[in-house]
Amino acid sequence: MQTQTHHHTRLTHLEILGFDRVGFVEEVTRFIADYGHIISAKFEADGVRSQGSLSIKLDNNERLDSLLARLKAITGLVKVKQMV
Repeated sequence: MQTQTHHHTRLTHLEILGFDRVGFVEEVTRFIADYGHIISAKFEADGVRSQGSLSIKLDNNERLDSLLARLKAITGLVKVKQMV
């Protein structure tokens, strides 16, 4: 897990894989913004799947657990993985 702690915040890196559909990336980033701050994000879509990597700052581990559970409920999401 690639994590850095600064001033009670945690920098976390996530990989997202899902089916490409209108609004997929917007839904992912909106949920993440509800839980923390997006530092960087890159998504690619090929008409079938959408794949992305994000760096986010969160306040604590509990927020990360809640965020991961919420992301897994997104329609079309295949996998969300915390990068090591």
